[in-house]
Parts: sequence; C-alpha cells; structure tokens
Amino acid sequence: MKKFVSLLLAAVLAASLGVTALAAGGSLKKVNTYTPGQFTDVTAGLWCAANVQVAYEYGIMGGKTTTYFDTESNLTVAQAIVMACRLHSGYVGDGAEFAAADPWYQSYLTYAADNGILWKYDAYDVPVSRAAFAMILGSALPDEALPVISDIEDGAIPDVPEEAGYAEAVYRLYDAGVLTGNDALGTFTPFSYITRGAAAAIIGRMADPSLRKAITLEKAPFTPVPVSQLQNLTSLKKKCTDAEFQAAYNAAVELVTPLADLPREDQLYGIAVALRQMVDSGKVSYTTSTAHYNDPYGYFVAGVSSCAGCTRATGLCLNVLGISYEHVNENQWSHQWCRVKMDDGSYWICDAYGLYCGPEPAPYQHPYF
Repeated sequence: MKKFVSLLLAAVLAASLGVTALAAGGSLKKVNTYTPGQFTDVTAGLWCAANVQVAYEYGIMGGKTTTYFDTESNLTVAQAIVMACRLHSGYVGDGAEFAAADPWYQSYLTYAADNGILWKYDAYDVPVSRAAFAMILGSALPDEALPVISDIEDGAIPDVPEEAGYAEAVYRLYDAGVLTGNDALGTFTPFSYITRGAAAAIIGRMADPSLRKAITLEKAPFTPVPVSQLQNLTSLKKKCTDAEFQAAYNAAVELVTPLADLPREDQLYGIAVALRQMVDSGKVSYTTSTAHYNDPYGYFVAGVSSCAGCTRATGLCLNVLGISYEHVNENQWSHQWCRVKMDDGSYWICDAYGLYCGPEPAPYQHPYF
C-alpha cells in the first residue's frame, strides 16, 4: 500500500486561521514570539503546551483570542481545507492571496480545486472527522515534505482497514512520525473529531521535525472467540457438561494462541501437528467405547478419542480462531475430518488422526480414505 503524505498533521493546526509559515521548498520560518502563559487555557503542564507554542511561533495556529487558545473545541471541514490551502501555498511559494468572500472560505475552495486539494464536501461548517482531515491535509503536500521514519506494516493500525479510502493518508502520517496513535496499538479513531489541542500536537510535529516520533506498534493480544459464539457449538459440545466443555475450550485456547497471527495455512498445519503430537506422545489413545471418545473433552482432558473426537477437537481449535469448517461424515461409522474453505475459495482438509493437512483432492474426498 502506498501511504499518503504526512500533511494531515500540519493541517490540523493551520485550520485555525494561522498565517502561512511554510517557505518555498518546505522549510518553516518562525513569525511569532510565544510567551509561556499567554493563553490562559494552555498551562505549562498541559499535554500539548509545547506543540501549541510551536504552532503559534510558526504562524500556523493562533488563539481564539489573544489570551485564549481553546484547545477543546473541534475543527471544521472548512478550517481543514483552509489549512491545506495555506500549507500548499506556503510550500510551493506561489504567494497566493485569499480574498474575502461569502462564505468566508470560498476563495480557499477555489484554490483547493485548482491545486489538487480535496475540497468537495456536503457541509463545511461541521466538525471534521480524523479520517477526512487526514485525506484533506494529505492532499496538500508532496511526499518529500514528510520523509518516512517509521515502517508501519499494512494492516497494523487496528481500526484503519486497508481498503478504507482514508487509509493511505493515515499510514503516510504514521510513517512520517507525525501520528503515533492513541495507544500502544496505534488506534486512530478515524471517525472521531479533531480538537484544536490535538491539531496543535500534530502541527508541532509537522513544523519541527525534531518532535516527530518513530514508533513500533504493538500487536493486540489474541482474543479467542467466546464459548457462546462458537459457530459449531452444538456439534462440538456433544454430551459434555458445561464444566467439561469449558476445560476442553481452555485447552484449545492454549493450543491456538501461538498460531493466532499466522496465515490460514500455517494455522491449520499448526493445529494438525499439535493434535497429532498428543497421539504420538501417548497422551491420547484411540477408542470408540470409552466415555467422551467423540467429543473434545475426551481428546484434550480424558485422553481418549476416535476420529470423531479428533475432528471435534480440531473443529474447536478452528472455531476458537474464528475459522469456519464442515465436519465431514459427522455421526457416521466412517472416517471423519474438518473441511475448511480457504481465502482463495479452495478447500483444505485438516485431519490429525488421518495424517493429512492440505488441499482437498476433490470435493469431500480424502487422499487416504
């Protein structure tokens, strides 16, 4: 995925009617002198105080009044477009002048349309979402304005789907060290609004590269599908009591947790190998006469199983990972196994007892039975 320009950040603060401070070539010039405490709502200990100072000194943002910055109010779509226009104009050094108009932002809309800046929206005097803000501001600066300092893998931001229209803009800003996410996982909250304080934080990093932060996102811990939501719960539970099934479920969770982030093929291989190892090591014995021989409690806890029990133990592992499957030949005196549809539309067999995990030779046909 090609990730968009880190401009989103700069846009954040510029939207507040700041003077353009970007010089041609992308270098910033300080145009204001900031006195700590000049804004009564920006105390020395405020989380965004240093960034407010930078945004003010570079003329990208000003206060709502000479003494009040207003960190908590939201930016509007119009302000985001205004910021994008000022950033673009300052960066390219075209000396653009934005004449008074009705509505007040009309000259900015005209400039945006002429310079490839996103500007078409249904409403302008409404709060701008973080996703829309990233796209608007990301369209204002070229890639070289925000060099990559973090290598964020595609799909790593937990609430930004790769196919989302705003994903490129967001990833470009993360890569540039301008956006760092709301937590260690990198959560972005694309549909929440941008406050002036948050905008100042972004602008500070846009204006002063030394404030940018290279990050490595943590992966969210694996969350197994709960018992009540297992797709094949009725088949899996068979005649187990709640306590027995919970014990089998806990064992399945332990088995699949190391496989959670692997590709589907590796998950199936991992399950089949782990379950087969339980047989080869003597932890599970084949039977069709002992209690629980055909359910996952027998396989994981009691140590007894038929191919039906192995299939249900396999199916439980698959369901815990959120993988759908078919129980082939269920409740028949015939060999049984799990049939899994893969992402490419093909089907795989996952069969620890039958010593096979791989593509299905033909629909519902096992290579060994």
